[in-house]
Amino acid sequence: MTRVFSPTRHGIPLLAIAMVSFAGWSIAAKLEPRVAASPPIAAPTSPYADTVAGTGLVEPASEVIALAIERGGVVSRIDVMAGDRVKAGRPLFAIDDRDYRAAVAQDEAGVVAAEASIAAIDQSLMLQRDWVDQARAALDSAEAERVRAALDHTRYAELARDAWAPRQRLETAMADAQKADASVAAAKAALASAQQQIEVLSAQRNEAGAKLGQAKATLDQARVDLDKTVVKAPIDGAILKVNVRLGEYAQAGVLADPLMTMGSVDPLHVRVDIDQTETWRIRPGHAALARLRGNTEISAPLTFVRFEPYVLPKRSLTGDTAERVDTRVLQAIYQFAPSAFPAFVGQQVDVFIAAPSRAAATRSPTSGQIVFDPPANTRMQIAGGASSAPLASATDQSSR
Repeated sequence: MTRVFSPTRHGIPLLAIAMVSFAGWSIAAKLEPRVAASPPIAAPTSPYADTVAGTGLVEPASEVIALAIERGGVVSRIDVMAGDRVKAGRPLFAIDDRDYRAAVAQDEAGVVAAEASIAAIDQSLMLQRDWVDQARAALDSAEAERVRAALDHTRYAELARDAWAPRQRLETAMADAQKADASVAAAKAALASAQQQIEVLSAQRNEAGAKLGQAKATLDQARVDLDKTVVKAPIDGAILKVNVRLGEYAQAGVLADPLMTMGSVDPLHVRVDIDQTETWRIRPGHAALARLRGNTEISAPLTFVRFEPYVLPKRSLTGDTAERVDTRVLQAIYQFAPSAFPAFVGQQVDVFIAAPSRAAATRSPTSGQIVFDPPANTRMQIAGGASSAPLASATDQSSR
């Protein structure tokens, strides 16, 4: 039986196949061959055969100093800008000090008044001592007069007994003797009163001296308060950041965003986070190199300064899926000359530290031991074996 070609039954599938083939050919013709793109920034590489790598943070040799003010107030003066080099003691900024200057002037007047009071009492004491001398002289004169009157009374009494002197003269001599006794008593009372007045003035002098000391202490405190209105550089260094403006209110105390930061920037330090699983491979004498992020061709050798002898939780996570949130790191401090490495404070760099391979470190003796220097409590040195001998971790020791 002969089959008859049907346009409807056989033509439509053939047309569909042709259209699909043409579409595939058109798409394939438009596709360009893919070329592997090179990364915009080359990945940093280590110059050492075996290395321990870590992320470093550039910081001042003194660490970042967050400057604060002890007395809050409106900022009236700013003497520096970010980037300025300053000497210790140089004024950096100040708040409105008119109230403090008025307090100093008032306390200075109080000191002057207290000193004037003491001077007046001293003059009174000098005069009173003169009165005491006069009273003592009057007492001596009265006592001499009493002696004379007593002798006259005795003489006239003997003459009157033998009728050689009239009775009236004897009575006069007796009255003179009694009068002399009274004069002596009065002179003694006057001398005692004058001496007592000196004691009173001396007590007043002591009280005035105490008030003067209190006034001076108040003045010293007022001057200290006035001095605290000016923030001064604690060390020689550079101003890193100025976060204060004229007319703003500067809050006293420790702030989350400091009013001004500074630090010693010659040399600069790099704080490197080293994973705790790698700390046993490094030593203070090992070579280290920092590479600048963004241009790995720029690098600088690092000089070891110290270890921070406390393992901390890692703060800067890379986002690697194998990285645990509870990763802990040992911080190692290195230094470099700013002229040899164009890095700014706060900038991250890639640090590579020369270290023996894990296999070599595992086979090598572990007589070396990291010892903390008690006086400095920060620097570390190798005690025991050679300085290049690595320190085996507790895990490796337990496994052996």
